[in-house]
Amino acid sequence: MSALSPTARHEYYVELGNGLPPPVVPSDKNRELRINTAIEAFDVLRPGDAYEGLLAVQIVLSGAHAIEIMREAGCYRDDFAKLKCCRAQAAGMMRAAASAKRTLEREQKGRLAVEAVARTAPAQPAATMAARPPSAATPAAPQPPVLDAAATGAVRPAAAMPRPAVIQAAPQPAKDASAPPISPEATDKAEAFAADNLEVAVRIRHDRGVTQQCRAQFRAVKLPTDPALIDALVRGTSTLLSLLDDFGSEELDAAD
Repeated sequence: MSALSPTARHEYYVELGNGLPPPVVPSDKNRELRINTAIEAFDVLRPGDAYEGLLAVQIVLSGAHAIEIMREAGCYRDDFAKLKCCRAQAAGMMRAAASAKRTLEREQKGRLAVEAVARTAPAQPAATMAARPPSAATPAAPQPPVLDAAATGAVRPAAAMPRPAVIQAAPQPAKDASAPPISPEATDKAEAFAADNLEVAVRIRHDRGVTQQCRAQFRAVKLPTDPALIDALVRGTSTLLSLLDDFGSEELDAAD
C-alpha cells in the first residue's frame, strides 16, 4: 500500500514541472502537455513512500533531459566536438535514470517483502500453539498394575536391552537431505537481518554463505557470524527469505 501523502505527491509534481526542460515551441499549452506526460510517467513508476517518490522524480527528469540533449545533438551535425559532447551528456543522463530505476525496483521489492511478512506474522502464534505438546494438566492414561514376581511365583524373564527410538526427520530437498531443519528462532533472526540489510542478505544467499567477496563488498556492514542465522539466510523458505532469490539475481550472476 502506498504511503506517499498527498502533500508529498503534490510537491513532487511541482519539482517535475520546475525541473523539466522547456518545450521546443514555447507556449502554455506545450508546457502543460509536457508536465502532464511527466506526471503520468511518475505515476506509472508507482512510488510507495517519499523516498521512492524522490527516485521516481530522478528517473523522469533524467530521461527527459537525456531526450532534450539528444535533440540538441541533432542541431550540431556539422560540429563534431559539440555533437560528441551532447551524446556523452545524454548517455550519462540515461545511465543515471537506469541506476535510479534499479534502486527504485530494489526498494519496492524490499518494502513489499516486509509488508508480506507483517501480514503473515499474526498467523505464526496459532501454528506454534498447534505444535505445542499437551500441558501437564491433561490427565495421563491409566497404567496397568505392576505385579510382583515373588508374590505371583512367576519367573521374571531377563530384562532385554532397550531398543533406541527411531526418529524420522521431515523430508528435505535433495540438495539439503543431510542438513538439519532450521529453527524458528534462526528464521526470525534471519528475517530481521534481511529486513535491515537486504543487499547483504541477497549476497549471502546467492553465495551460499559469507564469502570473501561478500566481506570485501560490504566492509561497512557488520556481517552475521552465527552459523544458524547464516544457514537460515541460505536455506530459509519463509516468505521473506524465499524472496531473496528474486532480488538482484541477474545482476549478481552477471557480476560473478
